[in-house]
Amino acid sequence: MMSTYYITIKDFCSSHDIEESFVFSLREFELVTLELKEQELYIHQEELPKLEKMVRLYRDLGINLEGLEAIYYLLERVEQMQMEVNQLKNKLRRWED
Repeated sequence: MMSTYYITIKDFCSSHDIEESFVFSLREFELVTLELKEQELYIHQEELPKLEKMVRLYRDLGINLEGLEAIYYLLERVEQMQMEVNQLKNKLRRWED
């Protein structure tokens, strides 16, 4: 059985030196999922790489929340298309033999 790990919003924000309101804004744009446990908001470990990427884009490149939303959905679409290309390549390999 796989363990599930979470980090509090407070811990994440303090370690990345960002305001909690930024994470809440990302949640409003449905870019991250937060979970409420024991009166505290948490981020699932699987969300951390995506959230850290958004923090870097926001802080380092000055991209606003609307831009982050657009980038996130475009990156998701590219990832889906890459998976589809790989599936099609695998199908072609079967026909080449």
